[in-house]
Amino acid sequence: MKWPAGAGSSAEVRPVDRHPDDLRPDDLRPLPYRLRWRPEGIFPGAHPGRGEGSEGEFRRHVSLLRQPDPRRIDLRVSLRDPHGELHVRQFAPRRSVPVATLVDLSGSMRFGEAVAGRVADLCALLALSAVRSGDNFVLFGCDEGVNEAASLPLSRRRGLEEEVRQCLIGAQPRGTGAAGLFEAAGRLPGRRSLVFLVSDFLMPMAEIQRLLDALWRHDVIPVVVRDGALEEGLPHWGLIELGDLETGAARLVFMRPGLRARWLRAARERQEALAALFSRRGLRPVDLKDALDTDALAQRLMEG
Repeated sequence: MKWPAGAGSSAEVRPVDRHPDDLRPDDLRPLPYRLRWRPEGIFPGAHPGRGEGSEGEFRRHVSLLRQPDPRRIDLRVSLRDPHGELHVRQFAPRRSVPVATLVDLSGSMRFGEAVAGRVADLCALLALSAVRSGDNFVLFGCDEGVNEAASLPLSRRRGLEEEVRQCLIGAQPRGTGAAGLFEAAGRLPGRRSLVFLVSDFLMPMAEIQRLLDALWRHDVIPVVVRDGALEEGLPHWGLIELGDLETGAARLVFMRPGLRARWLRAARERQEALAALFSRRGLRPVDLKDALDTDALAQRLMEG
């Protein structure tokens, strides 16, 4: 059995509860999501957009002089106007947005086979939800660079969710650092997008800040991948082998209550520091611990 070497690295502990081949696409149900901004552009979609138009979501009535479009005259409202002014219906256009998922595939993400399990489930669900909403979806798998074999270009074709799942089931997390996430940030669409940043965030805080700076243009939802084995599964006594999945270094440690308490305290302090970093930037993360909770995810997405 292997355990992580510390708060900054992870190692394999146990197999996932289910084999990746047993994942069933039919179990997926698309989730609605709400944006915190009004998208621009010309592509029609499901989200209330910026500007004014003659189609989309009804906004208000305005004078014909303000919006000279006789096709939208509302006779009922116009006849009730005591000044005899003609009124037209004004609409808020509905637009689509790009939805992107940046998945950390560095070595630490091998822990507990998270990528082939709950991360693949999450990304497949996001792809399905985007396509059903009329949005395009793009996947970037990122290790020391963008892993093209674990990435998919912008698309909204049917069956995309299964392609996303298979890409991640076949991915092999490796290497160190977050260079691939920075590269993917530069390859995102130029217009504002909804970006899910999926990682265990076991990297220096300064590097996380630089990554968020690189994503400043977009609406970012961090997805923090965690494993309960690091919190509830540590033994109080015994010899355990610590293995760093990113560097390959390993050593034998005698675990005891005092060391266990310090270990858990360090992990808790890091989680608090990460939460504070997100809070300062107005970001509300999704906690992906052990299994995908679709109810909690749905609630978070509808909060915008």
